[in-house]
Formats: sequence, structure tokens, C-alpha cells
Amino acid sequence: MKNFSLILALLLFLSCNPQKKLQGTYKSNKAEFGFFVTKIDFKNNNEFNYVFSGDLQHQELSGHYTVSGHNLYLKFNKNKEEVESVHDSLTIADMLSGNYNNYDLKNENGINYHLKYKIKGNKLFVYDIKSGQLKRKSKVYTNQRKYVFWGTRWKYQTVYLKKI
Repeated sequence: MKNFSLILALLLFLSCNPQKKLQGTYKSNKAEFGFFVTKIDFKNNNEFNYVFSGDLQHQELSGHYTVSGHNLYLKFNKNKEEVESVHDSLTIADMLSGNYNNYDLKNENGINYHLKYKIKGNKLFVYDIKSGQLKRKSKVYTNQRKYVFWGTRWKYQTVYLKKI
């Protein structure tokens, strides 16, 4: 009877799902399309800094995040096409830098968000913006040719954000 109680107590203890701790910096494991890298820095108070850069494009945005189950929801401070400026007034450099949110606001289970990720261990997998399906693979550039001397250097590989 003691063993049964111990096993039951252990099962109850292990089945509890504690709040996921995301604090830290996550960065893309590979550059999508050979150029684009995402970096997200999560803070303790449910705030984050989002950096998306590559091929003459650079966005630095901030906002709040929500964790629900194994899903992570990012909501930026600015709405679609509103420029996020570091200064009180908007300068020409801010307008040309591309620091604006170009994602539509969505709602799922009462949570408003711009971007959605799936949490698996220390990795974040992105959901497709248009279809809402989990993105399995993306096109990446490699140093290996498809065949020994010819062929493309592009492959479809799993892309995710990894904690660094």
C-alpha cells in the first residue's frame, strides 16, 4: 500500500505542468533563404525584444508575450504599419529603417497576438502566418551541392529558434 501511495504521489507531482520559463535569448538555428535571421530576447516581466534582419531588411520591435500550454503568443506594442521609434519624435532614419510591424492582429482563445510559436524544450517552432499551420521546413542555403559537382545548394531543413 505504501508503494502504491508513493507511485500515485509521484505521478501527480510529475504530471503538473509548471509555467514555462522563457527568459533568455532565442536565435534562428539557420538563416532562412540564406539571409533572414530572427532573434528574440525574453525578459522576466512578459516583455520581449524582437529583431528580424537580413538582405537589406532590419526590424527591431518590442512587445508582450503570453504562454498558453505549449504555444507562445507575441503581441507587438505597435499595430500593423505603425513605426516604432526609439526617440519621442519620428526621424527620417526611423521611417527608412523599417521598424514597423507588418503582421495582422489575430485572436485565439481570447489571446490577441501577431506571431505564434510552438514551444518544444529550448526550441521555438514558428507557425505559418497565412495558413496557421506549424511550419515544418524552410528553404536554406548550404555549402554542399545536390550532386558531387553540380546541382543546387538549396535544401529544405527544419528551422527553429534555439536558446543561446
